[in-house]
Amino acid sequence: MDRTTGYLNPTEETASWDETVSLHQDKLGQVLAHAWGNAPAARACMESAGVAPGDIKTLDDLQKIPVTPKAELVRMQQANPPFGGLLAVDVSELEYIFRSPGPIYDPKAKGEGWGWEEALFAAGLRPGDATINTFGYHMTPAGKMFEAGATAIGCAIIPTGIGERETQVQLMKDLGVGSFIGMASFLLQIGEKAIEMGLDPRKDLNVRAAFSTAEPLPDALRNSVEEMFGLLCRQGYGTADCGCIAFECFHKGGMHVSSKSIVEIVDPTTGLRMPDGEIGEVVVTLFNRAYPLIRFGTGDLSAIDPGSCSCGRTSPKLRGWLGRADDLVKVKGMFIHPGMVRQAMAAFSECPSYRLVVTRVNNRDIATMKIEKTSDDVKALSAKLGEAFRKTFAIGCAVEWVAPGELPQDGLVLEDTRSWD
Repeated sequence: MDRTTGYLNPTEETASWDETVSLHQDKLGQVLAHAWGNAPAARACMESAGVAPGDIKTLDDLQKIPVTPKAELVRMQQANPPFGGLLAVDVSELEYIFRSPGPIYDPKAKGEGWGWEEALFAAGLRPGDATINTFGYHMTPAGKMFEAGATAIGCAIIPTGIGERETQVQLMKDLGVGSFIGMASFLLQIGEKAIEMGLDPRKDLNVRAAFSTAEPLPDALRNSVEEMFGLLCRQGYGTADCGCIAFECFHKGGMHVSSKSIVEIVDPTTGLRMPDGEIGEVVVTLFNRAYPLIRFGTGDLSAIDPGSCSCGRTSPKLRGWLGRADDLVKVKGMFIHPGMVRQAMAAFSECPSYRLVVTRVNNRDIATMKIEKTSDDVKALSAKLGEAFRKTFAIGCAVEWVAPGELPQDGLVLEDTRSWD
């Protein structure tokens, strides 16, 4: 089976730039007009800049509308629950309502997708694959996002979530699993478990394509996974709010911008577009009527590489994830910001000094809350803290008690010490 060439939507993926601009301008005009009449917050954002839908005649004119940062979306939803004045349809038209850390409510309307199918196809998923989807189905949209993309290709989904590695191996063996969706670091752990069970992942398992996201994919990790299983591993980039933003093809060299949205690289301070090749914030405008995110600031940094690609796709490429424009960090695929750390610790007045430290060991993110010890009786408190962290961060977080005065007195409550090779 050829997993390296072809397109899922050749008309859009190989369109000329002029064709793409014309299509995007038509879609943008429809979305802006609908948002103006049905989403009060979207209208207020445009009015604050003295702009109406009729003023946005070209894609360049989109810069007249202010960027809405992710943190502002949280504030809007808190001030005007549950959707911050951005829901532009009746709730009866919704198919799902998710809750992501922040917290942020993410509504999805019937018939509107997340656009991951092109990315999954480019990563080598093909019709007829039995595909393991290791992203979660609880509250956050990741599991359903990738399921929708894979089923659009014609894959049969095995919705495992992270699950136990031994069970994942058994499913791969029994069902002849052909492709994997998840984090490459977890796939590496599955391969290590297969070896412990006396199997050769390359010979005894049939996984030939892997799509990785929600964490960086350094060459060392990619190479380890590809060598272990004898597969093709490619990555994509997106968010719970936006769905797919960009993805790798067989030739790598950056990530093709999705045809399903307008992606800009802007100066984080002015909201104006950066020249190709210069680093700025990734800002996305979706074509969704139900929940119109217009110039949504992801907080991620990247740059546009406009050159052509041997795969034949004509969209420009992002260089990949180059850091954060704010103080958010992503841990095990979930965003955490300092406010969430303070929220988790608010109920523990007996712990006035603390810091969440994120490290990475053997391709695994590790979150540890370091807390200055003020009492010898910490066993029960540690259990309560762990539960609070799981509730707030949606990931596991260890507790490490340190001596009074050991934590730096610099005001930081969130420290990311990871490095990527």
